[in-house]
Amino acid sequence: MTDDEWQALQDGFDTRQLLDAVDDVDTLRSTLADDGLQPPELRTRLLKLHGLAMAVVNDGSQNQAAEMFDLALELEDEAADLLEAVTRLHDTLSTLTALRSDSLDGDGDDAGNPDEDGDDDDDA
Repeated sequence: MTDDEWQALQDGFDTRQLLDAVDDVDTLRSTLADDGLQPPELRTRLLKLHGLAMAVVNDGSQNQAAEMFDLALELEDEAADLLEAVTRLHDTLSTLTALRSDSLDGDGDDAGNPDEDGDDDDDA
């Protein structure tokens, strides 16, 4: 990478964003992860919604309509939270990968990479 590319990387990406991404993954895990042998709660609740929808939509059970819509609203809110977390994760990774230098596709030498004192010389 050239000095300008290194500078663009350092100026264009705050590594704390990756820690925020880890927090977003933890949010997803808490909702989507299996609990031992138990399926994720979201899956269980979606199956319950399906049962309610079958009763209301297919069988005309009007007395379960309010419960169906309440659960659907709860799940919609939860899905929106998950979407926000995934979007933040994607945006963070996109910000970082957009800063990738084409020079990294070269022959693998470190020419142009600044050494510890910030210049390209060998200090020899």
